[in-house]
Amino acid sequence: MGSPGLLVSDLSNHVRLSINVRSRSRENKLVIEPDGTFTLHVVAPPVEGKANTEVVRSLAKRFGKTRSQVRIVAGLRSNVKIVEIADISKAEILRLIARKPD
Repeated sequence: MGSPGLLVSDLSNHVRLSINVRSRSRENKLVIEPDGTFTLHVVAPPVEGKANTEVVRSLAKRFGKTRSQVRIVAGLRSNVKIVEIADISKAEILRLIARKPD
């Protein structure tokens, strides 16, 4: 399954990821930590769902998906979220993570 903690589930037509979210950051960026986990830094504050909205928007952009193809399935009120991305494979996720963002 790749790095420990990186992929939670590789299902038939979607992937679930465990992501640590750091709100009120200087910029939106996805970082792979040395232990293989994701940390997503978002500018938005964790108020009224703004950070969650930014998590979905940032991941959709990074993986070339629409916002409706990305959803938070667990952790709406937590810094650790389980995010499901539809119509993507584990191999495609790993390829897109390896490339530098635009």
